[in-house]
Amino acid sequence: MRPGRYTPDVSEPPTSSGILDDIRAEADRLGRAAVAASLPLRLMGGLAIWLTSPAVRVGPFARPYRDMDFAGEKRSAARIRQFFDDAGYVPEKLFNALHGAHRLNFGAPDGRWTIDVVLDELAMSHRIDLRGRTGGAGTTLDLADLLLTKLQVWEINRKDLGDALCLLADHPVAERDADAIDLRRIRTVLGSDWGFCHTAERNLRLVADLWREEPIAGVPFPVDVQVAALLDAIGSAPKSARWKARARVGERVRWYETPEEVRH
Repeated sequence: MRPGRYTPDVSEPPTSSGILDDIRAEADRLGRAAVAASLPLRLMGGLAIWLTSPAVRVGPFARPYRDMDFAGEKRSAARIRQFFDDAGYVPEKLFNALHGAHRLNFGAPDGRWTIDVVLDELAMSHRIDLRGRTGGAGTTLDLADLLLTKLQVWEINRKDLGDALCLLADHPVAERDADAIDLRRIRTVLGSDWGFCHTAERNLRLVADLWREEPIAGVPFPVDVQVAALLDAIGSAPKSARWKARARVGERVRWYETPEEVRH
């Protein structure tokens, strides 16, 4: 079990649709149901970090949640559609018809929140291949993947920086440890993509700056030390020929995508 896992209030009554009133408890319910069904579908985004990292639940980085994000496999898209239908959610039919090869969207019947599902990859400022990464024992993506989904945002905001900070405050950076942020995954992803690496390094430094401005007392790991370890590991990681070729171009050519480009 990952440290700090959320334990829902089992006394909380579901609505008539079976959906729980608290979005955090509902995210946990859906995550557990996906695991029980052996469905390659795992939580990501803010709620995944809330479930795995106690530091984000109180203090300067606590915030409300208005939607859920999942990652799944394209080959299981039909099962994912059925899963959310069985769970009481309503598909966004037009969106799913237009974008269903890559993303699916569902809503609570009363409109309280929506659920966005990316299939096989997260494509935002950079692309993260998630094939084979959505069937683990936990209800969320692997901790390293959760961190990467935050570090890939070029136009990053305080919310995403805070989420990344709390992950690093609660979990060690190490190799071959199920409860750690896996350095092997970080090095492999960033060592093959200069643009993503450049963005991630910039964002890690911003995380360290935020930690110095708003440190959290009583957390297991000092975030500035964690960031330094990550930057050292990224810097010494083997780099692909594609990475090296793109590094020679540098910032002369834009290295990230905008949300508008991703949508189109």
